[in-house]
Amino acid sequence: MPRSKKQTDAKPKILGARALAAISAVEGLKLGAASRKRLQSLQNDPTLTPDQRRAEVLKAYTGLSRRNDR
Repeated sequence: MPRSKKQTDAKPKILGARALAAISAVEGLKLGAASRKRLQSLQNDPTLTPDQRRAEVLKAYTGLSRRNDR
């Protein structure tokens, strides 16, 4: 089955905080206190680039920080 041009040219979209919060509310997902605090501190740090923020979130949720502490 051939792909349509629309499917092959599709680019990934990055959700903003409001969109993520809205989707999470509909799905019944809630952030814990530690996660809210972590995300708030990342948003308030002007020295971090968007890539660095994403890396910090990934590190927190994939367990990389726990693996490196050993």
